[in-house]
Amino acid sequence: MVHGGAGSGKFAREDPRFLELGRAVESGMSAMKRGSSLDGVVEAVRYMEECGRFNAGRGACLTIDGRVQLDAAVATGEGSRGAGVGACTCTYHPVLLARYIMLSTEHLLIAGEGCEAFARSAGIPLESVLPSETALRRYPELKKRIAETHPRHIRFADLGPDGNTVGAVALDSDGVPSAAVSTGGMWLKLPGRVGDSAILGAGVYADMASGAACATGSGEEIIRSALCWNACAFLKRSDASDAARRAISMVSLKSGKNTAGIITVDLKGRTGFAFNTEAMGRAWYDAAKDRVVVRI
Repeated sequence: MVHGGAGSGKFAREDPRFLELGRAVESGMSAMKRGSSLDGVVEAVRYMEECGRFNAGRGACLTIDGRVQLDAAVATGEGSRGAGVGACTCTYHPVLLARYIMLSTEHLLIAGEGCEAFARSAGIPLESVLPSETALRRYPELKKRIAETHPRHIRFADLGPDGNTVGAVALDSDGVPSAAVSTGGMWLKLPGRVGDSAILGAGVYADMASGAACATGSGEEIIRSALCWNACAFLKRSDASDAARRAISMVSLKSGKNTAGIITVDLKGRTGFAFNTEAMGRAWYDAAKDRVVVRI
């Protein structure tokens, strides 16, 4: 299952993000059939980073000073491993970098300028990460709206576009759950701000005792609620759908509405989702009907 972000708007049926969510599931499924659940979630997220239709990779939003800084993380139940990257500016595919850090180092989080050396070691091509034309068009409008407001008062609900973080969860034929997530973060965030998508237990989590979860929404509120860690705790006592609903009910009680969405997968391969925003793009493989289903 993949998500294309919790946000404030519903998409028209002809919106290209419908197509891209479905393609992300297909890309992830193909990769998982050749490898593992980790391969599947990383490829699904890499696809969404590359397509430029979401707030991740080539479509990422901008900081208050007009730059792109990317966060991402991966987690797998095998060995309860995971790693994240924050404020990355050297590649449009921080999810690949997070995977490398998880598999090749003992570190859990690398941020800022430190990302470049690890990208070189991983053989990930270094790129000048620049704003998309869509982000550049949106930037002046949003900056004007908060011209008289100190950045600390900017809220996700005020500036959240109709697409946000991208993520994926999967369970493979060996029973291993995995999750991956990637984002440009919050519109007009302060330079160097790192959100939940880089942090294990907040934006992403997986273990062999429960399943996997991936979040989207207001990073600060997701971190405060340790949302994905709690979702996986709920997975130990309930199925994927119930665990997702319980996790979002928890964050809603703690932080209010318009704060978060989540997708989950349990150890029986059942997927679930929940959100307290107006909409959340998601897509999944329906095994019973052998088809990909897309919803906003």
